Amino acid sequence: MYDGSMRLVILLLLSGVALCVAATPPKAFPYPYDQHDFPNGLRLITVPTDYPNVVSLYIVVQTGSRNEVEPGKSGFAHLFEHMMFRGTKAYPTAKYEAVLKETGAASNAYTTDDHTAYHTTFSKEDFETILSMEADRFQNLDYTEAAFRTETLAVLGEYNKNSASPAYKLHEVLHDTAFDKHTYKHTTMGFLKDIQDMPNQFAYSRQFFDRYYRPEYTTIIVAGDIRQDQ
Repeated sequence: MYDGSMRLVILLLLSGVALCVAATPPKAFPYPYDQHDFPNGLRLITVPTDYPNVVSLYIVVQTGSRNEVEPGKSGFAHLFEHMMFRGTKAYPTAKYEAVLKETGAASNAYTTDDHTAYHTTFSKEDFETILSMEADRFQNLDYTEAAFRTETLAVLGEYNKNSASPAYKLHEVLHDTAFDKHTYKHTTMGFLKDIQDMPNQFAYSRQFFDRYYRPEYTTIIVAGDIRQDQ
């Protein structure tokens, strides 16, 4: 009787534990991380991993196509995805690319409706070099009006290439139809008429950069063979 009762109690306890485990929802982000918010609003997230000697740096700006609220000014979030590779006085484009080549780093960027992200993957030993270079371009981006006009024409070319795809045109029309007042009405590329007018918007481009490329809108994510105190 005693043994049977104990078995029953143990089975019930084990069943309860199993139910608790099954009911525990999975973590949205399964890796341990550290978060630090600076007084100026900049947020740093460090994600240590067990991948030896590899580090990825993501700089996420909370600015996407939905922030393009002024009429006639769509597409500027995506344009700055391009402009951010135009260099600074300390790191002109050629020098920036040379550093990436020398360190074997891979760098790129993308724009969404809600944010723009810049990402670089490199060896741990080059962490200080890459971080210094990235900090410089986010604080000291420098481009001439001629360089600006050149990049706006590249964006127009990208739009024309995308427009050759029926899937892209469907995506564009879907946005335009689904949204009336919200800025999701246009895609990240922007309205064609606004892209065509971009070469004339050099002064506005500086306003856009100063308005959104600020510490309080920026999150730095460092993942890989790294510690938070570094």
